[in-house]
Amino acid sequence: MPQNTKKIDQQKNVDESELLPERVSGHTDILKIFLDSADHITSIKDTSSKYITVNKTFLNYGGFKSLSEIVGKTNQEVYSGRTISEQISVIEQYDKVAMKLPKGENIAIELALPTPSGEIFTFLAKKFPIFSADDELIGIGTIAADITERKAIEQELDRVREELKEHIKVQEKTLHTANENLQFMNHVFKNTLDGVIITDATGAALNINPAFTEITGYTFDEIAGENPRVLKSDYHDANFYQDMWRSLLKTGKWDGELWNRRKNGEIYPQRLSISAIYDSEGNITHYVGVNNDVSELKRKEEKINFYAYHDALTNLPNRRLFSDRLRTEIVKCAQKGCQLALLYIDFDDFKKVNDSLGYSVGDELLKLFTDRINQTIRQSDLFARIGSDEFAVGLVNFDNINSLMALARKIKGLFLDPFKIQDHEIFLNASIGISTYPDDADTPELLLQHADTAMHQMKLENGNGGEVRFYTTEMQVRAQNKIDMESAIRKGLSQGEFLPFYQAKINSVTGRIYGMEALARWVKKDGEVIPPSQFIEIAEDLNLIGDIDNQILQLALRDMSMWKEAGYDNLIVSVNISSKELEDQYFTSKILSALSAHKVNHNQLELEITESLIMKNVEKKISLLNTLSSTGVQIAIDDFGTGYSSLSYLKTLPIHTLKIDRSFINDISDDENDMAIVSAIISMASKMGLEVIAEGVEQENQITLLQNEGCNLIQGFYYTKPLPKNDFLTYLNAQNS
Repeated sequence: MPQNTKKIDQQKNVDESELLPERVSGHTDILKIFLDSADHITSIKDTSSKYITVNKTFLNYGGFKSLSEIVGKTNQEVYSGRTISEQISVIEQYDKVAMKLPKGENIAIELALPTPSGEIFTFLAKKFPIFSADDELIGIGTIAADITERKAIEQELDRVREELKEHIKVQEKTLHTANENLQFMNHVFKNTLDGVIITDATGAALNINPAFTEITGYTFDEIAGENPRVLKSDYHDANFYQDMWRSLLKTGKWDGELWNRRKNGEIYPQRLSISAIYDSEGNITHYVGVNNDVSELKRKEEKINFYAYHDALTNLPNRRLFSDRLRTEIVKCAQKGCQLALLYIDFDDFKKVNDSLGYSVGDELLKLFTDRINQTIRQSDLFARIGSDEFAVGLVNFDNINSLMALARKIKGLFLDPFKIQDHEIFLNASIGISTYPDDADTPELLLQHADTAMHQMKLENGNGGEVRFYTTEMQVRAQNKIDMESAIRKGLSQGEFLPFYQAKINSVTGRIYGMEALARWVKKDGEVIPPSQFIEIAEDLNLIGDIDNQILQLALRDMSMWKEAGYDNLIVSVNISSKELEDQYFTSKILSALSAHKVNHNQLELEITESLIMKNVEKKISLLNTLSSTGVQIAIDDFGTGYSSLSYLKTLPIHTLKIDRSFINDISDDENDMAIVSAIISMASKMGLEVIAEGVEQENQITLLQNEGCNLIQGFYYTKPLPKNDFLTYLNAQNS
């Protein structure tokens, strides 16, 4: 009994496999028309790998005019001159593999082929053997989908590439019939991954493939004889379908996106292509609809569009969307005559949270702050995350300054309570800058810029300017001056405008010049000399001071050769070193290379490092300076007495000289405390075997007091101001004579 049942099931399967041929019998051209209506490339070769036929898509992609250019030819003959030999070999290799496959199996390959125009297309091809009714191998079938667009999407949307990969493959692997006989058409029809429905001229369903059932939920028994309008979602009006049928009747095809309804009632987006099939007299006999579900792609597009205008962490509008909404409100206010205010909020020391507790805690803090703000402002107000720890609130149609200040105080008050995250209680403050429309600006960009300027001004004042800082024109002037100075400094560096001016170091007892300090001066092309007070601080803020110091070092070592030629071969030149250079792992090698390049003895270079700078990361500094000192380079601590040095570290540093800061020298004649400090420094240096030099000396009585304490090395205006190299050489000659 079980055996008989099995035979009946087998007979049923055979009957079902022959169902399609019976439904379309009498239409011998349906296979060719069906294949030529497909977007995919299809081809059939015989067992010697010569082409039997291809569809129109194959001809269009390859730029072929007729089948005569293809039929009866091998891969080498067809593709020679159109692609590289390696690609032809790959095609031939997989043709051989496909011939060896069992019936019903296939192999998929990916190929990149150029068109005659030079454009590169990427195809996903499916190759499979074709057998006769007697199971004799008679050829190879190939269905190739153009996946060029999918490849571009994968590159553009890398983050979602893996998620989309299978779905795009489904889209691009729309398999259409590639055989002239109905047996092969049935094979392709059943294996394509796009949903396919074939109807008669009235629209009654004749057949569907398994993918159609998978997408819509309808089996063939449920859809047979029905019009595809059973899938209608009511998302589209009558005009939409009238236009569709008008296009079908006029051009024989329609392609587009629409919303349909699955059997379970779910509405989904799909891409649908409908083609009409004609008989020999030009009458429509059938329609073929090919569709695929684009739900996942739509979801990804919506997500991408959302985050193009929103912050991914807080879901707040980003700067772009905030500016657009602010622009809309400005237009409204211009019509109504109302006011707008923009509050620019920046956390103080937020970086410390990320550095000490980690970015996850920092992110959670930003989300908590977002929640607090949303509970504080009105629904009509605008709120956005502008940067890492920067937020903006747009107060729409505020009444007066009092209401504006009331909101600012509320926002400042949000920081009074700690942010409780995990096991941490985090206290923070924020700086707030405010600009208003129409008083300060009339565009979103300027409102943001001015509020940002006011916020940074408050940070410069360390929060001492009050609860908030309102924008003023003077701020913009200062900001523009800083921008102009930054540009000028960068230009000056590139054009070599930063030069060393030399101030002599003199033994006050003998009057002998034993060295000089190379001080940075900015000499512009027109001869104007800009003093360091106007550019050093800005250069430090811009992290350019290291570049300036390095330029001065190179020029000072170069000038040593001029002193040597003039007979002064025993001078020591001092140069200042910045924190950027000390943190450079190649600093030591750069110094030694510069000394070698300019043929300067190592003991003729002294590096001056400020006391406060050397005490940062002191262990690393000790190692670096020991390396330099071991080569003969001398080390001096500049501005000694101002940096709160640890004496325990001081004794381990490879120091040769202490320079007493000018702030102690200025008043040693009148201030007993300054004199006591200077005396203590000189005494300590003497006992530690260090040289000591006083800088900023301008009066003769200062020299006398210093000599009485045992300090004979002097630098200051009493002897000479800093001089350019030629003037300094003249000074050397005069002193020597």
